[in-house]
Amino acid sequence: MQTVAFNTSSRWTERILPLLLGLCFFIATALGLYALSFLRAMLVAERGNELAMNAAAVADTVDRVLFERYGDIQLFANDGVIREGTSEERMARLLHYSQLYWYYSWLGITDADGTVLAATDSRPAPGAPPINRAAFDAVQRSGTIHLEPVPRSAESQQHKAVGFMAPMYGPRGEFRGVVASLVPIENLRSIFEQEGRLRYGQDTYDWLLLTRDGAIISEKQAAADSANGTAVLEIPSHTRAASDRQQSGFVEEIHHRRGYSVVTGYASTRGYRDFPGFDWIVLFRQTHDQVYAPVDRLLWTVGGIGVLVILPLTGFGILVSWKLGRERSELIKTRQDLETSVAELGRSNADLQQFAYVASHDLQEPLRMVSSYTQLLARRYRGKLDADADEFIAYAVDGATRMQKLIQDLLAYSRVSTGSQPFESTPMGAVLSYAMDNLLSAIKDSQAVVTHDRLPTVRGDAKQLAQVFQNLLSNAIKFHGEGPPRIHISARRKEDEWLFSVRDEGIGIDPQFAGRIFVIFQRLHTRAEYPGTGIGLAICKKIVERHGGRMWVESESGKGATFWFSIPDPSQKPSLPPSEGDTTGAE
Repeated sequence: MQTVAFNTSSRWTERILPLLLGLCFFIATALGLYALSFLRAMLVAERGNELAMNAAAVADTVDRVLFERYGDIQLFANDGVIREGTSEERMARLLHYSQLYWYYSWLGITDADGTVLAATDSRPAPGAPPINRAAFDAVQRSGTIHLEPVPRSAESQQHKAVGFMAPMYGPRGEFRGVVASLVPIENLRSIFEQEGRLRYGQDTYDWLLLTRDGAIISEKQAAADSANGTAVLEIPSHTRAASDRQQSGFVEEIHHRRGYSVVTGYASTRGYRDFPGFDWIVLFRQTHDQVYAPVDRLLWTVGGIGVLVILPLTGFGILVSWKLGRERSELIKTRQDLETSVAELGRSNADLQQFAYVASHDLQEPLRMVSSYTQLLARRYRGKLDADADEFIAYAVDGATRMQKLIQDLLAYSRVSTGSQPFESTPMGAVLSYAMDNLLSAIKDSQAVVTHDRLPTVRGDAKQLAQVFQNLLSNAIKFHGEGPPRIHISARRKEDEWLFSVRDEGIGIDPQFAGRIFVIFQRLHTRAEYPGTGIGLAICKKIVERHGGRMWVESESGKGATFWFSIPDPSQKPSLPPSEGDTTGAE
């Protein structure tokens, strides 16, 4: 029995145990290599998606910043001083705008022949003509804003710029010249630096800005020979971004100059609202060494275990499990942080609405006191001081009154969401009658004629829908033409919603300003021409959007305007109250 036991123990020690240990080591090594490959692939996918999100965020920010410049050039072209002022006044206004909006490197005004009348500098860039003649001719011919992309012939990174050019017209519609501006690409670098720093910290990423055909517009670290000409890249990330402008993503590729492998996130600019945008591609990338950094320690651990065969396999399993658990915890924490950020954004929006209501409401009392005392000064000391004092007091009274009106309008705008009522069945004919009763004095004074078709019953907030009709009718009366206002309200069914229209025969709206009129406090006329603060249509749009609809305008200058808004109605049966007549006239 002892011999058998000895032989069995010897066989186990000399043959079976080494074979088992070798097999376990082989299995453990294979499992370790597979786990390492899986972790690397997972990290590449995670970091690639983050780089793609970062590139998309930068592309959207670039679109937004350039859209603001697109809006600026329209405001400049409609500035009365720029169109009608003297040379000194125009120069002063251009210098003021260049200081107010730091993105610009050059602003200029020309006459109808393209001759520069005033500019912040003699030339937009060294060696370049003051005005691009082809762009000037295009603006004069089309009457629209011209976007000038980055020229490939720019001498250096500092001289690359995009241009905006808008036409100026006189009171009779005659072409008077253009307003032009240049936005250096160098001034957009802060967008890339800030967006990249948010996720990865400083100097841990690289970025490029390319055209659709691969020409480099800007990059974080420009090549030493970039001054010799514009480089054109043919790399996988550019090819994928160029093939589908609507999608962002990532790809693994080789760095176009340094030759090492990188993970590149890509996205394309797509314009912003009515701004067509420039056809650009944004690339954010990191080296594989930076991406693999979290598992590099695991690689050395696996190698050490491979060398030290005598280490317990159980320790190796525990170590791998610990590493895997830690990486999984980090992924779970990242997802939880993202969900927390989304929830925090919702709370922030709600807090912002509450803040606007409280701020405007609490400002009423001190502003009312300022207005009362300035009016008291005006009554008590009018004629007792010099003419300047009377004028200054009048300015103070007018300013306080206008500020009070602005705060009241802001309070009304914030109450659209905070002070709303639950939706219920609402006959729109009764809503329109209520709005017309509120405007009865204005309708009589202007001798307005208001007619309407039979209007349906929808689900909504009757008080807010009446405010929509009241604001639209008030605007139609205010901006009427030479004759008495004539207004018609109609409704028609379209699929699962009702389309309402308010048509007038007033002065109309230039189509290029059709989107601007719905922005809060945006006005197309001066207070001397037409009173108001420019918030009525913004309130209407917000009310309609609260009801799940949309609002727009169809108009031409001098040909009246038709304001449309939709109210969703999932039921497929049109509801028109039989008690309402076809038309209702009021004079």
